Amino acid sequence: MDLVVIAQIVTSTATLIVALVLVYQLRQQRRDAERDVILSINSQRLALSTSLNSDKTLSELQYRGNHNFEDLKDQDERTRYYRQFAAEMNLHNISILYSDLIQLDAKNYLKNQLGLFPGIRKMYRESMIRHQLPTNFVKICDEIVKEIELEVGEDGQITDLTRSDIKK
Repeated sequence: MDLVVIAQIVTSTATLIVALVLVYQLRQQRRDAERDVILSINSQRLALSTSLNSDKTLSELQYRGNHNFEDLKDQDERTRYYRQFAAEMNLHNISILYSDLIQLDAKNYLKNQLGLFPGIRKMYRESMIRHQLPTNFVKICDEIVKEIELEVGEDGQITDLTRSDIKK
């Protein structure tokens, strides 16, 4: 065999090995990035939940706003509720984007939230949030809100969500 042919075979083999190592590293980086997204979503949800649970006034504000947006007394309460609501909606958007990674039926979770709380739907319909969220997420929310309100009306609640189907 000619020395040039042997050198080409060695060079080609080395190039193939390098390509395989790079593919492996890219897959590993993707898994790491997916894990980081999941951890970030969970961390943000935990932080929001912790802040709501640790502040009785904010927790009570969320409860009143979720059930009846009109129960919020003044613009200060509505602004505080809006900020909390915006944080939740952004997390819902991220969850839907990555729902296959975090193994969560994120659309169903969002539908349950919107179905249980007419105040959330009112805030969604009447606030600027629709203009601040990605278009594809707004379309999903619009469909869900329309479906819910056709079933129970603007102020209604899907009560099936509050009942357990677990047999004793």
